[in-house]
Amino acid sequence: MNDSFASATVLLLITDPVGNLPIFTHALRAVPPTRRRRVILREVLIAFALLLVFMFLGDGFLRLMNLSPLALQLAGGVVLFLIALRM
Repeated sequence: MNDSFASATVLLLITDPVGNLPIFTHALRAVPPTRRRRVILREVLIAFALLLVFMFLGDGFLRLMNLSPLALQLAGGVVLFLIALRM
């Protein structure tokens, strides 16, 4: 549990929702400025909440779906391979 908590914390810090703010501001340039701030804040909070939920409940979710960490790693490798083929 200690190693998975540490790795999840690092993942949470690397994929921080606040770091995605420039992407949101560019995508929402057509939205009026008064509403833009509320939309960005809402989306950042949703992303942060999802990261927290999966950080604490992700292991139980994988067990519920009967997936081993090895199966998840293999699936991730296949997805990355398919992305590389398209590039």
